This record gives sequence, C-alpha cells and structure tokens, in this order.
Amino acid sequence: MKFSTVILFAAAAASSVFAAPALHARNVDPSLVPPFGVVAGSGADGHGNCVGVNGVLIPCSCPPPMDQFLASLNANVNAGHMLNNPPIAAPFPTGNSKPEQQARIATLLSTLQNLHGPGVGCPAVSTVYAQLQQQINALP
Repeated sequence: MKFSTVILFAAAAASSVFAAPALHARNVDPSLVPPFGVVAGSGADGHGNCVGVNGVLIPCSCPPPMDQFLASLNANVNAGHMLNNPPIAAPFPTGNSKPEQQARIATLLSTLQNLHGPGVGCPAVSTVYAQLQQQINALP
C-alpha cells in the first residue's frame, strides 16, 4: 500500500510540473522607447548638478544609460508592476491609440523615477518624456 501511495504521489508531482504553463518574458520593442533627449553629465556645475529639460537641475547620473534603462523597463513590464515600487502597474501596450501611448509613457516615466527604489531614480525632467506625455494627452 505504501509503495502505491508513493508512486501515485510521484506521478502527480511530475504531471503537475510538466503541466504548468511556461511564462515567457516579453522584452519591450526598443523602437517604442523614445530617446531621452538629455545627455547625462551635461552642463555640470561642479556640485553634482547637471542640466535637464528647460534648464532644470538634475543629478549628473541622469538619465541612466539606455541599456540599463531598457533592462529595468523589461523587468518591470514582465513583472506587470514596478519591481522597486510594486503598487505601480507597468503596462506596455504596443498599439498607437491615445490610451496605449499614455500607458507606455506612464510606464517609461515610472521606470525612470523608480530605478533604484520607491521614488529613487531620475526626475522626469532628465528626459523629454513629460513633454511627450503632454503632447499625447493633448491628442483628440
């Protein structure tokens, strides 16, 4: 009796492993990620400040290198939320409708602002993404 219970348990465990659906990571299409529009380290003032959009001071480390940003963005999108700030969703639709563009730009900005922890990243003015968001919001 013990032997048949062990066989039944082993068969059930094996079938549950092989029956589990595989989760496939989906990397964001880089062509859907606009250039930052700001170069890190531009206009350094010698006090750790550099110049962002509209002359606003930003950390000189901002924006991050694009490959690091894309890695963080892909991780967030695959998780469905900001890894460093889980309450914030991370949708990244690929369509061109106004709501899809709004969702994408919001996820880009959230990724940027939560790179290293909740609210610990680069400010929106370290890219042109906030300006793009305003342009998208103004669409009919």
